[in-house]
Parts: sequence; structure tokens; C-alpha cells
Amino acid sequence: MSDPTKSPTDYASVSPPQKLTIPSKPDAPISYSFFPPTNQPDAAPKRLIVFINGLGLPASSWLPSISIFREDIKSCPAILTYDRFGQGLTTSKDPLDGTPGKENGHDFVDVANDLHEIIVTIATTKLGLKASDVEDGTLHLLLLGASIGARFYVSTRNTTPALWQEQSSSTPTWPTPIIPTSGLILTLLASTPRLSGARERMAGMFDLKVKNAEGIDRLPGPTLLPHADGPKLVGPGGKGPWLSVVGHEPETFAQVSLDMMGTPKSLSMRFTSKYWAEYNQGLTKITDRDTGGVVIAPGCAHFIQKDGPGFLAQEVMSMIKKLGW
Repeated sequence: MSDPTKSPTDYASVSPPQKLTIPSKPDAPISYSFFPPTNQPDAAPKRLIVFINGLGLPASSWLPSISIFREDIKSCPAILTYDRFGQGLTTSKDPLDGTPGKENGHDFVDVANDLHEIIVTIATTKLGLKASDVEDGTLHLLLLGASIGARFYVSTRNTTPALWQEQSSSTPTWPTPIIPTSGLILTLLASTPRLSGARERMAGMFDLKVKNAEGIDRLPGPTLLPHADGPKLVGPGGKGPWLSVVGHEPETFAQVSLDMMGTPKSLSMRFTSKYWAEYNQGLTKITDRDTGGVVIAPGCAHFIQKDGPGFLAQEVMSMIKKLGW
């Protein structure tokens, strides 16, 4: 078992971050870490675990979990972490930003295209594969996406089995403080300024128009994947991928929201967590395999890899076992 007192910098010494470039953006280096496979049979299919960041935390946030499961399993596939443009150790900005049609920045389609090029680059330079091996499913992928990570990429590609750590990236729809529409709202809100202030603080952080360090234009996001429960994911052979949907623990999330943004816990519990619970439940329906329902990460708020690295490591090991890797 890894040492929980170690920092991400300590773990990074196992595989120091390096730089790569992708063919479409050769002058914009991207920071990544590659962990070679350990004790994988020579005849085994080529396998790659890819950790995909949300907006809030960089690639280093995955390192404690990676350290745990790499030490606790005898045979581990190759692992890739990376920071997107303008995030973590990737200081390069996306060259598309500010170009015609990208005045508000690059979007999720561009992010997904970058991810595909990164995977192809790693497959051809580190795993001895051809680019076509990524396209035809010869490369087996296990994807872990936090918050905004992974879903759109997988929905646009034929993929092999994948693990998702996914929570909604949309701003929860809270009731308007001007015209309450239910007895619940009237009961919760003795004064509408309380709700108005909470809504303003949340919108100031999560609204799709709010700028982010990466320069991602999030406005087109809702039109790309407007529904939690569709479209269905279909991989090679017409079968959907294995899927694990992990949600935050409502009480922990409410406490963190109170501490960070001053959001009353009652509002987080009744509105924000309710919204996410419904969204996550919808995600369980995007594959034809049995997901077992939404898994709640004990003691974790939104940043599950930060709050529960041991829990996340166990989830990864469970999926590796299910896949027979």
C-alpha cells in the first residue's frame, strides 16, 4: 500500500512529466506522464489506462491513486495522464484560441480531438502500435474521466470497455427566487436573498459563460450531449462498454460547498445534489451492460480523486479484474 503522507511530487518521481506534441498542433507542447506496463504477458493485447482531468484539478491529482493500485496489483497495464492546454504543467495555450470561429476559445470537440491525437501518439511511440490500431480497437482502453472528462470523446469513437468517474459539468437548475413554484421552495426560503446569493455565487463559478484557465468555450456543451441517458455508447462488435458511474457523497459535498462558497447545506442537499443524482442515474443508461447503479464515493465531494484516492484505486482494480486485464 502506498504512503498516504506522500505528495503528488513524490509520486511523480516514478514517472516524471514529459512533453509531447500532436500532429495538428506541433508548436504547442503538452505535459504528460507515461507509466510503462508491469508484468503484462508478451502475448497480451495492448492496453492503456487514460486519466482525463476535469476543469478543477491537474494530472498530478491522479498520482496517489495510481501509486496505490500499481503497488497492489501484480500485473498493471500502461498508464497515461496529461494536462490539457492551459492546465497544470501544460503552459501552452491552444493554438486555435482566437482564430476565426474560435473567438471564444476552443471547445469540447477540439478537446476530444486532442485527446485522440494524444492517445495515438502514445500508442505509436510507447506501445509499438500503428495509428490504425487505435482506430480498429486493437488498443484496449480504460478511461477515467473526472467531471467534464471522457464522455464526449467516447460518444464520438468506437471504444473498448471503459471506466467512467463522471459527474455532471452543467450548472444545476435552481428555482428562481422571484416566483417560487412549489411548497418546497417556499418552505426552504424564508427570505429570497438567501437563495439569490447562493445562486449568484454558484453561477459566478460554474456558469457556462465563466472563463476558465484553459480557454475552453463551454457554451456549445449542452448541445453536444443534451441528455444524461443518451446517446447509447456502442463499441466494437456492437456491444456497449463496461461503465462505472461514481457520484459524490451528498453530506460531504454540502459541507465543502458551505466552506468554499457559503452555500447553505440545505440548498446543496435539496437542489445541487439532487440534480447530480438524477444526472448520474441517467448516465447508467448509456450502455447495455449492467452498471450496478451509481456508486457513491464515501467521504468525497466533487473532487473524488483528491478526497478518496484509496477508493478510486479500488474502483480501478475492480474494473481491471472485470476486464480480465
